[in-house]
Order: sequence, then C-alpha cells, then structure tokens
Amino acid sequence: MKKNIKNNINLILLSSIPVFSIFLGFILNEDLSTGGAKWDFNLTWPIIVNYTNFNFITDITRHMPLHYALLSILNGILNDQYFIRIFYLFLSFLFPIFLYLNLTKIYKNNKTILIIFTSSFLFIPLFRASAIWPNAHLSATIFFLIGNYFYLKSKENNIFFYKIINLLFLSFAIYCIQTYLLLFLYYLYNYFSSEKFKNFIKLFLFSVLLSLPGLIFIILNPRIVGFGDIITRDILYTLSSNFSLIFFFLIFLLLNKENLKIILNEIKTLKIYEVITILLITFCIFYFHELFALDPRLRGGGFFYKLSFLILSNNFIFITSSLLGLIISYILIKKETKFFYIFLIMNLMSLNFIVYQKYFEPLFLIMMCILFKNFLINNVLLNFRNTLLFYSLIFLYFLIAYINHLYKISYNLVI
Repeated sequence: MKKNIKNNINLILLSSIPVFSIFLGFILNEDLSTGGAKWDFNLTWPIIVNYTNFNFITDITRHMPLHYALLSILNGILNDQYFIRIFYLFLSFLFPIFLYLNLTKIYKNNKTILIIFTSSFLFIPLFRASAIWPNAHLSATIFFLIGNYFYLKSKENNIFFYKIINLLFLSFAIYCIQTYLLLFLYYLYNYFSSEKFKNFIKLFLFSVLLSLPGLIFIILNPRIVGFGDIITRDILYTLSSNFSLIFFFLIFLLLNKENLKIILNEIKTLKIYEVITILLITFCIFYFHELFALDPRLRGGGFFYKLSFLILSNNFIFITSSLLGLIISYILIKKETKFFYIFLIMNLMSLNFIVYQKYFEPLFLIMMCILFKNFLINNVLLNFRNTLLFYSLIFLYFLIAYINHLYKISYNLVI
C-alpha cells in the first residue's frame, strides 16, 4: 500500500512538473533555441496569413507547406496569433501521448515508468521552443510518431489498413519537412522485406499517389529541392557535426550502469584490426582538423561545437566528441545491427553545410525509442532508478539551456 502511494506521488510530481513548466515557458515567451524558433515563426507568419487569404504563390519557404497550411486554417478560425500559439501548444502534447503509446507497444514495462520517461521529453529545449513558437519540425515529428504507432499496430495485428494509415501519416510528416522522406523509405523497405508481393505493390501504388501533391509543390517551389542550399560543401565538417551531435544525445542513454557496462565490454572485445582502424581515423581527424576549424560565429554545430570555442577557443572538444560519436556508433552497430539504420538516416537527413541541433532534437532520441526494441532504451526503462537518472539528465540539459537563454552565453557565437 505504501509503495503504491509512493509510486503515485512520484508519477504525479514527475509528470506534472514538466507540463506546468512548459505552460510557464509559454507565458514568459521562452525560446531555448537561442532565438531560432521565435525567429522562424515570425519570419513565416506572413506566409500563414497569405495562405489564409488563399494566396499560395507570393511567399514560399524551403519546407513543404503542410505545417503552414494547418496554421493558416487555425488563423482563419481564430484570427489571432496568440490564440493560435496556445492552440498549437495544446496540440504539441500529442507528442508525449503518442510517444507513450508507441513505447507501450514495444516495451512491456511498468506504465508508471513509461509515463515518467515520456514526461522527461517535455524538458527538451527544442521541443519546448517548437511547441511555444509553432515549428514545422515538431509537426513533422508528431506525424512520425502517429505513423509509427500504426506501424507497430500493424505488426501486432497484421491489419493492412494500419499500414495504409502508417504511410499516410508519414507522408504528412514529409509535407511538413521533406527530409522525412528517408523515414518513409525506411518503412517502405520494411514492407518490401516482409509483405507479400501483392500487398507491397498496393502499398507502393498508394505511396505514389501520396507523392503526387509533392510533385506539384516542387514545381511551384524549386527551393524545396535546392541542393545548392541543402547539400554540404564540406563533408568532413558536416559528418563531424553529425557524430558530435549523435554522441551528445547518446550520453543521455549511456550514463546508465547497465548500458555503460555493455559498451565497455564491447570495447574490450574489439579485434586488433578494429583498434588499428580507430587509431588511424583518430590520427587523420586530428591531423586534418584545421581544414574545418571554422569561425566560431558560424551558426549551428551543436552543443560541443559551441562548448569547444567557449572553453578552449578551438575545436578540440568538438573533434573529440565527433570521434567518440563515431566509435560508439560503430560499437552499437556491431552489438545490434539495426542501429545502422538510425545512424544512416540521421546523417542523410543532416547533410547541410550548417548542421543545427534541431535536426537531431528530439528526433534522434525518438528514433532510438520507437523504431525497434533495443538494449539502450530497455535498460533506461529497466527500473525507476534508471528512468529517474534519464529524467534528471534531461532536466539538467534544460537547466543549462535556460541559463544560456538568460545570460546569452552562446548567443555571441551566432551570426
């Protein structure tokens, strides 16, 4: 009886605090993305107004238009920017709801633990910024979560209609952010590998049908596939940024006794040729590091990129974090091959010359949670202590971001 009361108190406190904090953040016009989310929202607001007035040509963006079209519908009903933001804030809670529903399909853990784990994501700075200042990245992530839920339901019950719904919501994600096409292809590949040929053809033809509006958008707005703006001009820097960010988000999962023990054991089992390869990569990266010793005022780069210039006035920490991200990624793939898909998708989705942390946050952790069952997430959800540690680390990240927001520590590094 006492244990149940204690569990209920923990559940109420740990799930209500982040909810309360995000509403408080809305009142205070919080933006923990160093001003990027608010800037994006204000920049694209005229497009939303034009869509409300059925003007679809005057202003165009680099993203697909669904997010802006949905906000324009709200604008036509509410006709007030502040109320639209409030409405979107409530809609953003579909994120933790569907994250929880996805987790219940994969991990049969204690539901209290799953709720607390899910609630911790409300502290993630980019989620908060995107919920408070409606952002297409969050809309795409929500559609992805809904789509994956129906994918898991289709695996559980083998109902063809769920597969149709899965692809439909994934297409909605693409029509918010076009790089989600890579996730769509991941699911289509899974269907190709597991479905009867007749069923796969039906799913493929449905996918072709879903793509037709996209072809029209591309004709009207060539910027959507403007590779000159999207594809990097320095692949070494871009991959370094990607693996630095991968390492940053893996920290939340690796600072766990069970996970850390597994990784250390895997390191001990590395073959001589693997160790030599890692040493050669290390040498090459540090030898050529000046090739991508970029101006610290450059936008993007992520947490360790900014930290490296703040502390050392060079990119040593950034390069080290990138190397660690690469090594741990290799170890994880060696331990569980399916991790390869996550690292490949994230790198392909982030081939920009300037890599922003929002490309990975919270998408990378979401993919780790719901694409397939794995030991990293399973060990975080193993017991209340491990889940509380994850929750605390995310909260610590929130505090660091908030301190940076108050004192503008890294803002001077941004053009």
